[in-house]
Amino acid sequence: MPSLAEINPLAPETAECPFPFYEAMRRECPVYQVPSAGFFIVSRFDDVLHVLRHPEIFSSKSGPGLRPVPDEEVIAIMRQGWMPVNTLLTNDPPAHSRYRALVNKAFSARRVASLEPSVTAIASDLIDRFIGDREVELVRQFAVPLPLTVIADALGVDRADMDRFKRWSDDSVAPLGGFLTREREIECARSIVEFQHYFAERLEERRTNPRDDILTDLLNAHIGLDGEEARPLDMAEMLSILQQILVAGNETTTNLIASGMMILVQQPELQERLRAEPDRIPNFVEEALRLESPVQGLFRQAVVDTEIGGTPIPAGSRILLSYASANRDEAEFPHADEIDLDREAPEGHLAFGRGIHYCLGAALARLEARIAFTLLLQRLRAIRAAEGKNDYTHVPSVILRGLKALYLEFEPA
Repeated sequence: MPSLAEINPLAPETAECPFPFYEAMRRECPVYQVPSAGFFIVSRFDDVLHVLRHPEIFSSKSGPGLRPVPDEEVIAIMRQGWMPVNTLLTNDPPAHSRYRALVNKAFSARRVASLEPSVTAIASDLIDRFIGDREVELVRQFAVPLPLTVIADALGVDRADMDRFKRWSDDSVAPLGGFLTREREIECARSIVEFQHYFAERLEERRTNPRDDILTDLLNAHIGLDGEEARPLDMAEMLSILQQILVAGNETTTNLIASGMMILVQQPELQERLRAEPDRIPNFVEEALRLESPVQGLFRQAVVDTEIGGTPIPAGSRILLSYASANRDEAEFPHADEIDLDREAPEGHLAFGRGIHYCLGAALARLEARIAFTLLLQRLRAIRAAEGKNDYTHVPSVILRGLKALYLEFEPA
């Protein structure tokens, strides 16, 4: 069991397998200031929850990623589109609450429940395409296109453009994780500008040809900030919201489906239990979210001198809330490193955050994952890792956790 002093938290090998680092933090220094980087990491459940419950002390405006401010070359590229504005993820009350109210309707419990037939149809169609092959690369052939198709339909954009949506989504989150080359960082900036111009054109089309979709909803929305009269959203605001919906609508669900299936392949007895007791699949989804949290953590910034768990935090300090570590805190979750389909209140984890920034698409992600695992377990038998093809490595990131690929073999049911 390594000690905290032996681990470089920003090394690629730590991002690949962060769990010994999380355990060392919880044991030795639950609020840990990263040497040379300066920011703090909060690792215990109760301490993370404390920060999430006090947005008046811990602001979200500093940005979610490791590097909050891009350099001049990247900014010059970004100016070819629309510069980022604070709307949802990077905002605080009361402005955050007003933006959030504009998009809550699209992700309400009733609206999400109404999507079950279409999500089932999309998932079934994807399985139809590979079931005869008796093998699948699950990430590319299923875990990516399922949520991406659902969110494309909700946005009202052409499914034929989904490869571009995936690229734009990947390029939106890649800069957050801390492992980009200079060339890749510039590529991501250009990609985001491309995304902006694509959706700006779609929004202009909706002005003359409105539809029942999120784009039209945003065009019709009005917001009043800082005491001003309610006004329509400007283009930068609409594009900010759309970018977050696109990313949140697919990245986390893709990672959840892939990591959940990895667990089922590594523990085949769980496959059999879930086939025999399909009513436990929602519990399995929650446990997969807890153990392999798709969002490992997000940043906050202290706006005043404060403390977390007895550790002084000076005003201006950036703080990484480690949801993934909190979700394996033995003080909150007995046998925290194990899947427990009978765990009481399995949804009590922090994989979707908590409080005012609780994930907007949590209900949709749960629906998609439940349907995905139900259909995969119904239609595929003896699901196993394809021999010699898997290394189970993840896309390098301190912020997100997602398998690069998952090669499976199976027998059609």
